[in-house]
Amino acid sequence: MGDVLRDMADEFATSWDTDRAEAWFQETQSMSEELDSAWRTVRFARESEKMNPRTRLTVPSRTRRGEASPAAEASYEEILARVDEGISHLRHLARTLREATYDDGEWDSTFRENWVRIVRDAGRAIADPDTEVEPMHDRLTALAADVSQDGRLPRRSWPLYGSLIASMRHIAVIVDDVAPAREAREAG
Repeated sequence: MGDVLRDMADEFATSWDTDRAEAWFQETQSMSEELDSAWRTVRFARESEKMNPRTRLTVPSRTRRGEASPAAEASYEEILARVDEGISHLRHLARTLREATYDDGEWDSTFRENWVRIVRDAGRAIADPDTEVEPMHDRLTALAADVSQDGRLPRRSWPLYGSLIASMRHIAVIVDDVAPAREAREAG
């Protein structure tokens, strides 16, 4: 996901075409297939765990207060569900960019430059969760406010720009969750 987002940012910074957008869309299809394989593996592991008599003898990891640690609470199912959600929003983003190649008109340069920085940072954060980036949700809100307040954006452009912002907002929620989840795993 991180590589696709970085590639989108690099291409969109200057220009892009239908073929590149179609390639991104196809990459999301491949990600979904890999995710399906991961789901099958997790389901198999869960079934195997149920049949393993040793699991009844082990005690879950506990913190000092007797509660399960944050790392112990995280399940593969939750992680895979978040990945699935991210792929879905990435697919929507690729589809939107693919359809936008057929629109006439110039892109607003302020929108393009800021959106590219946010997408590139999201790609870096997904590819390397240890990378420090500014929270993207606030940056997307500021971008929407900036291009809407100055009035230079034509009304017919808002559905497209809004869709790009909304897709990245959904992805940003997932990316912004990476740091706290990583900190919880390290603390556990």
